[in-house]
Amino acid sequence: MATAQPPSLTRQQAQSLRQLIGRLARYHGTRYEIIEVLEDESMLVLEDCEDHKTIQADQHGEAHRRVPQTLSLHIPFLPDGEPDLEAVGLDLMGLAPGNTHGASLERARD
Repeated sequence: MATAQPPSLTRQQAQSLRQLIGRLARYHGTRYEIIEVLEDESMLVLEDCEDHKTIQADQHGEAHRRVPQTLSLHIPFLPDGEPDLEAVGLDLMGLAPGNTHGASLERARD
């Protein structure tokens, strides 16, 4: 039995998500940086900014280093095409330290 594929994002929706890259957000009480958009699945990839590390294995399955935890979060959209971050409990906080990507976007919104 085939599973239904999520509908593709519109250009406006994809751009709305891409503009969030580099922003800090709080999710379930933990601070994250939005580091990537998975457009095919309408997801944001969040990287833990606190000291929660996980062990990363190499291509042979050997553990070699600790890296920040990441999670992927499906983002629904409002009827006007904007991401509904409240629906998933994601609270935007500002730009990540040293971020240059989002800085010009912040000025453009003001």
